[in-house]
Amino acid sequence: MHYIALATICLWASGVYAAPAEPKYLSTDDLPKCPIDADHAGECIKLIMNELIPRLRLGDPELGIEPYDPLVIDRLSFQYSSGAVNGKISVRNVKLYGFAEHKIKDVNVKVKGDKVKLRTVSEIPKMNILGDYKAELQVNSLQLKPKGTFNLTLSDVENRVIMDGEIYTKDGLRFLRLKDIEANPTVRDLTIKANGIFGDPELDELALSVANNYWRDIYGIILPETRQSWAPVMLRLINEALQHMPIDQFIQSPK
Repeated sequence: MHYIALATICLWASGVYAAPAEPKYLSTDDLPKCPIDADHAGECIKLIMNELIPRLRLGDPELGIEPYDPLVIDRLSFQYSSGAVNGKISVRNVKLYGFAEHKIKDVNVKVKGDKVKLRTVSEIPKMNILGDYKAELQVNSLQLKPKGTFNLTLSDVENRVIMDGEIYTKDGLRFLRLKDIEANPTVRDLTIKANGIFGDPELDELALSVANNYWRDIYGIILPETRQSWAPVMLRLINEALQHMPIDQFIQSPK
């Protein structure tokens, strides 16, 4: 759910910054320049993203750039309510592995005045997500307060993202700011591991067996239910990166 955000963060991370009094933005000397016509710029943008995503996998201490694989999320909470199950789930110390293999397959850009619509399709062969969780759930009349660790393995992740944004001017330069984002990741296979669900290892194994057999149903319910929690995080991360990326530095000069 953070795939496109990661790609944009990598673009931002490859820039070189000066002192605050003389701000500099993303250096693009070794990157291709995209066509002025947005309808023909998608392939160029795809090449740029695929060039920069793996470049700073390990970060750059001199520039204060943190490694992005794993991508670390300190905390995320969301309310869950579907059918007989409702409650609150919180995750902490989450690490997402696999972004170094992230590939952008398709990019489509539409511009109308200062409004921009961006569609991307990307894939990751394998992702591993692990961390700590805590929940307060009610399943029918049963009250549960599970707490423990979790480890998810996702195979063949494809993510289709639609982003709406606007172009604005700062320091005499044009930038893109996103206003809305819709991500729809699909997964070929998912394996769930966790402990502390019931406090009894045998019951935990039984619950995990059911979850792994019916993971598609669970995934299909949880994804839309939790979107209001993770979508704003994606939007914030991408916009923090985009403010360091003047649009015109990626565009060919008029002939």
